[in-house]
Amino acid sequence: MDVICCGMYRACSTWQYEVVGRLIEWRRKGQRLGYVEGHGYDPAPGRGRFRVLKCHDRHANFARAVAEGDALAVYSYRDLRDVVDSMRHKQARTFEALMAEGLVHRILQNDRFWMGRPGVLVQRYEDLVLDPAGGVRELARFLGIVISGDEAEEVAESYSPEANRRRIEEGRRELLDRGEDPDDPSRAMRHDPETLLHGNHLRTGKVGGWREALGPEHLATLERIGGDWLVRRGYEPDRSWAPAVSPRRLVPGLVRSRWHAWVYFTARRHPRVASALKRALGLDRLGRRTAPGAPIRPRTRGGEVEAEGRR
Repeated sequence: MDVICCGMYRACSTWQYEVVGRLIEWRRKGQRLGYVEGHGYDPAPGRGRFRVLKCHDRHANFARAVAEGDALAVYSYRDLRDVVDSMRHKQARTFEALMAEGLVHRILQNDRFWMGRPGVLVQRYEDLVLDPAGGVRELARFLGIVISGDEAEEVAESYSPEANRRRIEEGRRELLDRGEDPDDPSRAMRHDPETLLHGNHLRTGKVGGWREALGPEHLATLERIGGDWLVRRGYEPDRSWAPAVSPRRLVPGLVRSRWHAWVYFTARRHPRVASALKRALGLDRLGRRTAPGAPIRPRTRGGEVEAEGRR
């Protein structure tokens, strides 16, 4: 069957995909599908064999496959504050820009969706950082694969931060050898087709880095949206950790964020309509308006219209 690695953004979801891919290739003669959007997902070709895919966003096709026994789901989560801090680094965006796109509302909606699926394996980022070999053993048990402690250590070492940094550096050298700039912002979503690692995928991985990175208004905003979630998951005993900020300063941004999250998921339910509308309005893949005066036309790659949501 299919194994859907659907973890939260910046919460070891790529690591889960790498490990599951290694395990099913090694012991189940399975294959990796890479990143798959929900509207393009079909479990039928995978029946009778193992396939692993990565995604983040909820979709009815995924829910149906898990409910009907055509797929297993592997989920991971992390302190929301560290997720937002890591996303700022990964996308070179401001906190305000991420909030304007509904990031945290999207994360929490995805979290409710995946945690509500039957039989999902849930792993906590902070536990995986402390004991990656234990995480490998847990994934193997979930897949019905028997491995020894030494084998789990070997797999964990194969996808350690150090090993993945070497993979990323090799990819950068290959781009340089071809005369391409590995730091070109317009190609930020370029990734290795096997591991799904991006050029700036890895950071320090520090737990609690948000304490030095996020300001009072940032924290107050996150408390308003995800304070209860942080308490339920054991990251905070209560909601007193956030500084007091006037609600008048926060409400407009919160309303806009919730609205953009709704638009985001609606677009994924109706991708063709959303793609045509974005082109008509002169918006880029993230819904931002193109530069004033820029011609409104479909983005192309190799002479063909680029597929919406391609990663």
